Amino acid sequence: MKTQKGASLEAKIKNSKDLIVIIKDLALYDPTSEDLKIENYERFVDEVDESITPLRNAKGYLADAKKQARHAFKDLVRVCKNIQSEVDEMRSATSDEYAQVRNIVKLITGANVREHTIMKKKILAELKDGEEPPNFSSVSQLDYKSMLGNFRALLGVLTTFGFYAPSDNSISMESLRALEDELAAKIEKIAEKETDYANERSRVIHYFTDEHGLNDRAKRAKKHIKRKYGVASPEYKLVTYKKF
Repeated sequence: MKTQKGASLEAKIKNSKDLIVIIKDLALYDPTSEDLKIENYERFVDEVDESITPLRNAKGYLADAKKQARHAFKDLVRVCKNIQSEVDEMRSATSDEYAQVRNIVKLITGANVREHTIMKKKILAELKDGEEPPNFSSVSQLDYKSMLGNFRALLGVLTTFGFYAPSDNSISMESLRALEDELAAKIEKIAEKETDYANERSRVIHYFTDEHGLNDRAKRAKKHIKRKYGVASPEYKLVTYKKF
């Protein structure tokens, strides 16, 4: 079951609306507080719902920015594998140049993480009864900034190869530089949309956390229901697990 802390603002609004529906059917619901009277309570919930429209929009823009970045970095993985194949074709898999490229491409594609995981599983599976498992060094999971950083390192290595002039335009240095710029722009876009989302959330969070906000009103409405119907009543159980 989700905790209140884990419930989204959208979920809290939905739960508040559900609570309104429930209390409308409770004949004994008659709180003294003006905040909790059905008409005022419902009007406030509708106001909160309307106020977070910009937040919903910001969330959508952030999701779109992340989606575009996923596609771009997926393309990066494909391009890096093609670069590795190109160097293999030109210098062979035993060359120093290929080894340099392969090691960086592993970091970009996550092959190093997978190899580390396979190695750990193999070692642990071969342990005899009573043997202590070794302390494994950690391998960081992929993130866009590190992928871009490693890609830039790869470009630096490629510029030292006098032979690197592929006939495939998609992996030419000009195309790779353009891809570098595109990836940097995708990361910047995510950061921008994350800031917008955080600002919008800060603007509306008081509706949820302040005195007389959704959480406060819901707690007091539930206390009123418990007093009127009893802690073991089906009426109170209907609202017990709602998170606000």
